[in-house]
Amino acid sequence: MDQHRSPRRARRILAALALAVPLVLSVASCADDPGVAAAPAAAVAADASEPMPWAEQPDGAPSIHAVTPRESLEFPPGVDYGQALARLFTAARGGGLPEGTRTLPPLPVEVVYAEAPDPTRGLRLSLTAPWGWVPGTGAIRAPSVALPGSLTTAEAQEMARRMADPTTPLPPEARVDVPDLPACQVRDAEGERPPCP
Repeated sequence: MDQHRSPRRARRILAALALAVPLVLSVASCADDPGVAAAPAAAVAADASEPMPWAEQPDGAPSIHAVTPRESLEFPPGVDYGQALARLFTAARGGGLPEGTRTLPPLPVEVVYAEAPDPTRGLRLSLTAPWGWVPGTGAIRAPSVALPGSLTTAEAQEMARRMADPTTPLPPEARVDVPDLPACQVRDAEGERPPCP
């Protein structure tokens, strides 16, 4: 883990979703803070036979430019990006889509989400790369979940074990991380965005 990250980031618990893949837990260390990676089974897409590129990455993160674009989800009006990610993550654990959403055609390849064009519409989130992608390489980011830094290693491992069961609700102490996206990955309400480098 990058030693230049803040201690708060070092306490992040990575929980990557995977479709029909057995649970894999591993403990990693960054300074004195524990990290546990979990991969619970999930089925999100309308076509569950093809896993989401952010959910299953057995050979590493695929490039945003090398995957088939997936549909987008429109959320109810008033739902922001962070809330949309939390709802998607929770619904994916149960094998479905977030309540109140509707499936729409894919957004442009590099767009992670599109702001609502007016108050009667909601934010549209890409199912290709809802947590964004890495500029330069195009690598699609997997989701991550933060747990309180006050947990002991044993407590973090126990919480990760419980989180591995997709039928178990996400613990109230856990928070789905919201990445800070470059402007080029967000389409504004007018349908504009700067080009990606």
